[in-house]
Amino acid sequence: MKINWTYIACLCLAALTGCNGNDVFAPDHIWSAGEEGGLLVTNREKKEICLIDTRLKNTGIKVTLPTAANDLTETPNRHIWVVCDGVGGSLCELNGKDLSVISQTALGHTPSALLFNRQTGSLWTTQRFNNELWEVSPETKEVLNRITVGREPVDIVSFAGDSLLLVANNLPEMSSLTYPIACQLDIVDVNNKKVVKRLQLPNGSTDVKALATDSKGDYAYAVHLLARYQLPTNQVDRGWMSTNVLSVINLHTQEVENTILLDTPQKGASNPWNVVVSPDDSKIWISVSGTHELVCVDRTSLHDRLARAKDGEKVTPSTKDYAHILDDAGFLYGIRDFYKTQGKGPRALYVTPDKVYTANYYTGELVAFNGSGKDMVSTSLGTSLASTQKGKGDMYFHDASIGFQEWQSCASCHPNDARMDGLNWDLLNDGMGNPKNTKTLVLSHQTPPCMVSGIRKDAETAVISGIKYILFAASTEEIAPAIDVYLKSLSPVPSPYLVNGNLSEAAQKGKVHFEKNCASCHSGTYYTDMKQYKVNWTNGPDKNVKMDVPALNEVWRTAPYLYDGRSYTMQEMLKVHGPAETLSENELNELAEYVLSL
Repeated sequence: MKINWTYIACLCLAALTGCNGNDVFAPDHIWSAGEEGGLLVTNREKKEICLIDTRLKNTGIKVTLPTAANDLTETPNRHIWVVCDGVGGSLCELNGKDLSVISQTALGHTPSALLFNRQTGSLWTTQRFNNELWEVSPETKEVLNRITVGREPVDIVSFAGDSLLLVANNLPEMSSLTYPIACQLDIVDVNNKKVVKRLQLPNGSTDVKALATDSKGDYAYAVHLLARYQLPTNQVDRGWMSTNVLSVINLHTQEVENTILLDTPQKGASNPWNVVVSPDDSKIWISVSGTHELVCVDRTSLHDRLARAKDGEKVTPSTKDYAHILDDAGFLYGIRDFYKTQGKGPRALYVTPDKVYTANYYTGELVAFNGSGKDMVSTSLGTSLASTQKGKGDMYFHDASIGFQEWQSCASCHPNDARMDGLNWDLLNDGMGNPKNTKTLVLSHQTPPCMVSGIRKDAETAVISGIKYILFAASTEEIAPAIDVYLKSLSPVPSPYLVNGNLSEAAQKGKVHFEKNCASCHSGTYYTDMKQYKVNWTNGPDKNVKMDVPALNEVWRTAPYLYDGRSYTMQEMLKVHGPAETLSENELNELAEYVLSL
């Protein structure tokens, strides 16, 4: 595939007020500034949005938000709306001309994606940790409707003349012993205010990050990981453990048409973060944060190959049939190009008819691809996030280039700031054939030993082992200490089950049951005595193996539960590993409410 966007210009915004100098600059979003022209670039570290022109020249306009921006949209009156991160999330209304704040409205727990729907004349936002989609009036800021969707909704696009929305949910919402285990997409009818269909991605799909549609509304594209969790973790070659994919959704049939590997046979395209279709519908651009590059797929050729394969034609030497495209690492050969961004962690992505913009989150460069020349210039936008030991550890944790053939990073199994992927993995630290559920790494350094059975004496040992035996990296001397600092800095997110920061009435009753039945082992600040015990519900190779007492902080976020992930809900878990005394169904629900509030 020939692309005339071969010139890479990485330009410094050193003169941009608030986005330069000694300030840490961690850009993670780029949007159009609408009719005013220019680009809106976020600095997540400073909770800012900066306005620059498309030639990357300084305008000097910026706005500081209450918390970091997660998404942005524009309404017909040329007002810019921003959803801001956090347990006390907010909706900010900005003047499109000067970014001055017109209004600020409280908006639930971690609003994550936002769009304006012309059919309803309202704003729609995903509430990540409430697992809901909210409709909001731009005039009154009132929440008009709340619709339950899947687990951790993170992106949203409209189609069918704005009558339907497609919602991307980040994590699987099922027991780890079921099959298939995969994230689901939701189709929402905006007029009837309900989910009308659920689309399940292929088995092993997790960490769905973003959606995009073509201009005609024929197809949507989702980027995510595809875990080969059923295999032992004894190698990474050819995506043995983890692959990185683009799923194609036919918006007319409302089905997942196919899923295509972004990786090559010899190299991973780890941790795809964002996806955009070019304005002329000819290209699909993907920011691949783990390998620090953009992937460009010829969209016309992609759909041509999919159609030919569906008709039974052998499109590539390795293509067996249409159903085996998912296993064909050569399917995109000749119609896919990689472009290094000359920095670390490209997440942002914005495409115009003649340019593609991205930004390196960890090293702070803004990058523009165009067709005006052959030289490359790269300069910093400010002090990089990786300039501190914590920031460097964050970067290494998300950096697949430190591992063998760049197949995966630590974040491939521990996405979303070192949490978990909802899958069981057969790690070899305790033998083979006894898979265990992925644990969150939050508080792992504060609550030794580590791993489900406490087989690693502390988190420092576990980090070194993970780098060596999961990433198959050659050196850990600089990397491991930095990752330790990063992981130690992480804090549990307050539970969405809390009411104004306090226990609900049901949770207060549940606390009594907890202190009577559970607190002897789940004790102290982290609700663990840091010991191991035999339990009567282990089986197979793990029968009679002592299990570590896990910390319960942020347990509301870490389903599925138990060492094999057999229980998706806390109520199911408590029926397996619950109080010795018999509790009624209502009392069990109260206990679950308390534990989920921690």
